Formats: sequence, structure tokens, C-alpha cells
Amino acid sequence: MDHQIRCIACQSPLDPEARYCHRCGRAVTAGGAAEMVPWIVAWAVVLLALGGIGYFLLTKDAAAARPDMANVGSGGANQTPGAPPDISQMTPEQRFLRLHNRIMTAAQQGDTAAALRFAPMAIGAYGMLDRYDADLRFHAGEVLIIRKDYPAAAALADTIQMDAKDHLLGDMLRADAARARGDQAAYQRARKAFLAHYDQQLASGRPEYQEHRAMLEAFKQAGK
Repeated sequence: MDHQIRCIACQSPLDPEARYCHRCGRAVTAGGAAEMVPWIVAWAVVLLALGGIGYFLLTKDAAAARPDMANVGSGGANQTPGAPPDISQMTPEQRFLRLHNRIMTAAQQGDTAAALRFAPMAIGAYGMLDRYDADLRFHAGEVLIIRKDYPAAAALADTIQMDAKDHLLGDMLRADAARARGDQAAYQRARKAFLAHYDQQLASGRPEYQEHRAMLEAFKQAGK
């Protein structure tokens, strides 16, 4: 009977003290398995560490990408700093107005990327409203201007004045859309209409005029 130790892979004869096959490099069963244990453990530790780092980076990126709605408008006063509010509990109108405020704040601060990131959400919320008025349409038009959807913003201006002839928010939205797209002639026409309607419309006492009095007065004074 052949008592020669042989490699289990290539059957080459091995020295009794050999740990690896001199021909194919395969570890000898008895000593080789024990020899490999530390390496297996070491690689397992490395893989676990890499997995932990990958999880940290993924969760960090997800947190950075999540819309940060904290402290935006009156509804954010009770929120933990840095944590987004649960807008799923708001009515469609509250959700739309909160998103609109977030977008306009970002735009005023020069954060165009944030404004554009929230804009589709705001338009989606607007589409879910169960009622529409001049004020809500004006706010939606402002968001559309941020998105450079000037025809849609102008269409909302027309809709405002179909429901309420000579409404100042319709003139102002039309002027804002014209200015944003660089159409100076259209801007001047809309501004001229705004000034022509201003006194009579303001005397009507519409609630939205009182709410936006400072904005309307600023637009009236612009260019003087």
C-alpha cells in the first residue's frame, strides 16, 4: 500500500512536513487548513469594516438628499433643528404652501438647486388641491417661473383674471414671467396694466391684497 502523502488537488507526492504542494501550491489538508484560519478571519474583519463604511456613506448621502423642511414657515417652529417635518400629516393646501415658502426662501438666498429640487413636489401638491383661488394660483405661478415654465405661469395669470377681472396678482404674475424670460415689452405691458388697475382693485378690499400689501406696494414703486 502506498503511504506516500499526496496532494489532494494534483496527486503529486509530498514531503511529510510540507504545508503546500510544491507543484500546484494547494495547502496540505492537515496543516494547511489551520494555516488558512488566521487569513480567513482577517479577511472577514476587512469585509465587515468595508461594509460598515459603505453603510455609513449611503445613509449619509440619503440624509443629505432628503428634503430638509425644518424651520420653514410657521409650521416648523416645533420641529427638531435639522429634521424635516412630517408633511404627510398636512392638508394638500398646507403642504403646497409649505413647499412654496421653502422654494421662495431658497430662491431668495440664491440656492437655485434647492428651489428646483422642491419645485416638482410643490406642483404635485398644487395639483391635489380641492379648491383654487387667485392667491393659490399666484403662488403656483411663482413656482412655475422658478422652473422656467413661463407659458404655464402666464396661463395661470390669465386664469386669475378670468375669475376676477383686472386682478392685481394676475398682472403681477404676468409681469414676473415676462421679466424672467427677458421679454421687456411684455413686462412693461403687464406693469402698465397693474398700475392702471391698482387703485380700484385695492379699494375692493380683497383679503389677498391685504396679505400681500407690502409686495404689491413694492411692485408699484419699482421703476419709479
